[in-house]
Amino acid sequence: MKNSETMKDLATNLGSRLVPIHNGELAEVKILQILKNKMIVDVGGFTLGIIPEQEFSPEVGDFKVGDKMLAYVLTIENDEGYVILSLRRADKERVSKILHDKFESGEVLPIKVLDANKGGLLCQFGDYEGFLPVSQLATSHYPKVASGNREEIFSRLKSLVGQTLQVKVLSFEPGSGKLIFSEKAAGDIAQFEKIKGIKIDDVLEGEITGIVDFGLFVKIKIDSDEVEGLVHISEASWEHIDDLKSKFKIGEKITVKVISKEDNRLSLSLKRLEPDPWLKLASSCKVGDVVDAKVTKITPFGAFVKLGTIDGLVHISELGDKVADPKAIVEEGKSYKFKIMSIEPELHKLSLSLKAVAEKETPVKKEEAKVEKPKKTKKTLKKTVTKAKKGEE
Repeated sequence: MKNSETMKDLATNLGSRLVPIHNGELAEVKILQILKNKMIVDVGGFTLGIIPEQEFSPEVGDFKVGDKMLAYVLTIENDEGYVILSLRRADKERVSKILHDKFESGEVLPIKVLDANKGGLLCQFGDYEGFLPVSQLATSHYPKVASGNREEIFSRLKSLVGQTLQVKVLSFEPGSGKLIFSEKAAGDIAQFEKIKGIKIDDVLEGEITGIVDFGLFVKIKIDSDEVEGLVHISEASWEHIDDLKSKFKIGEKITVKVISKEDNRLSLSLKRLEPDPWLKLASSCKVGDVVDAKVTKITPFGAFVKLGTIDGLVHISELGDKVADPKAIVEEGKSYKFKIMSIEPELHKLSLSLKAVAEKETPVKKEEAKVEKPKKTKKTLKKTVTKAKKGEE
């Protein structure tokens, strides 16, 4: 370097090497002095800096002289020539990176529940607050409220405030402040340990602990531990069920079959402990058969009927020609003769027709009417009168 070179030339030639810190970036600092309302730090061996008390970090804990840490640069130089830094903001940058990395990798992280509303939980990770929807809670924390009462659901969610949950990051947009967590997606690590000894097709004894619109929550004892699983409404019975509460009671003991352990959630079935009635139907009936079935439900598009324990559909087009209202043709609770139009046991679909039965019977009735009530022509009447007159003579 030439002696005649000025500081301006140095700044031009060395650029960022001359000033290695910039606003909005992280820099390593070393604590030189701790005062009542600030800390004096060495900034990378380049200059002195100040960290005001309001920029201290609860994440770092107790400070002592000689500690090294990363700080966020708020101002390169104040009026007194010091760099102004923040540990709190550095934490936010660090936490932001952690959240981004976890979102990208799908790894699990712990969050603290701060509060609850009727839609879910408000949670915190570092300086960031996010939301955990009710639908993303693990089975063990889901508010099993049979009545669907929102106040009762809210009360159960409030009981989780203060707890630490293991979650995955579903969405992270720091610019818009959007941060969504999922406990369900985390796979419920504790549940994994409990159910790892359970196998698909195992038959277990359980107790109903909750009844909701979509299924039954069932508690199962495993040695000295307990685990909870779900019988989805579609697995409760081979028959169609509209209201589970009409068939089951909380506290009822039931036997269930394990059908899935996906995502560490135990899926159970009641109906698979019974023979599939659709296989019996396929072997005992065939397309074209005329059967007696009871109408169980009428909708604008047709009527549902029950054939034994099997539910079938009579589409409105199979109730008759140009039918506007199915209720004008059939009544709930009454039985009628229907023709089987299709059987699909693998899809559990049965289609029937009332119109096809009526069309088959109509020609027979017309023939019977002709035989029973022959029409008399004028010629026949004339002959009858003539014969009558001859008889009188």
